[in-house]
Amino acid sequence: MSKRIYIIGAGKVGSAFSLELKEKGYEVDFLTDRNTERLKSISDIIHPISCSEKIEEDFVAGSDVIIICVQDRYIGEAVSKLTEFKINLNNKYFIITSGAESTDMFPRSVFNEDNIVSMHPIQTFNKVSFVNEHLLENIYFGIEGGREALKLCIEIISKLNSKFIEIPKDKKYLYHSACVISSNFLISLLNVSAEVMGSIGIDKKMTFEIFKPIIENTLKNISTEGLVNSLTGPFERNDVKTISNHLNSINKELPSLIPFYTLLGMETVKVAFRKESLNMKNVIAILDLMDEYIVNEYNITNKIKS
Repeated sequence: MSKRIYIIGAGKVGSAFSLELKEKGYEVDFLTDRNTERLKSISDIIHPISCSEKIEEDFVAGSDVIIICVQDRYIGEAVSKLTEFKINLNNKYFIITSGAESTDMFPRSVFNEDNIVSMHPIQTFNKVSFVNEHLLENIYFGIEGGREALKLCIEIISKLNSKFIEIPKDKKYLYHSACVISSNFLISLLNVSAEVMGSIGIDKKMTFEIFKPIIENTLKNISTEGLVNSLTGPFERNDVKTISNHLNSINKELPSLIPFYTLLGMETVKVAFRKESLNMKNVIAILDLMDEYIVNEYNITNKIKS
């Protein structure tokens, strides 16, 4: 018998789950979201479905799988609400889609440890889905939880034509930081590029258009050659003069970016060393160069604070 699903939260992630699971043949029978307009729009798409602006006891009672797709700061509130109901929750599956929070969010006195799981899609969701954009297909999920719930998640992930990695419960925050670095910090990286381009008179709005080919080709190289072997540029070829000129120019024009450049530079030196483009003598020379600017930045910061 197929399992009846209740999705709590129809925002960016919950809406994607609702549409995707419905299309894959799952019985998405219940949906809760505080936003009435959004709730109506999604319910119209996956009709018939029972909807509510608050977590309903009847919905929990009538479902086999409850997927909590709310922001991390609201998970505790949702779980707490579930514990108030006079329902035996032992035979129901509970899934949170959080990347950072673990199954420790569920009190074992109320929830069956075997049936609770965290199933985090390693994907970016920048808007609510009103059409199925298949954002959950051909991706990886980070999963952690009880034995039976993991089996269910693996089944769902397989139907989505996706893959999974198991995350140790006590490493969830480290895992999530890697996701943030890979997605959110990529935006920050390009924003810094835009700031530098703006300083030389180029329209900041053109940054992505200008750098799109090099970004796409870099990703293509990584896909075929791997991370380390795809590294090019002054750090990889031990071009100390160019690195020094970068630092000097940034220090004069955009001194606030010195910590950014030196930190990323140090990490790039590690990659170049792993590629064996640099020997230890080269590494020390570049790190010493950047250290001069770090010391200067530290001294400037202290003067400002005093």
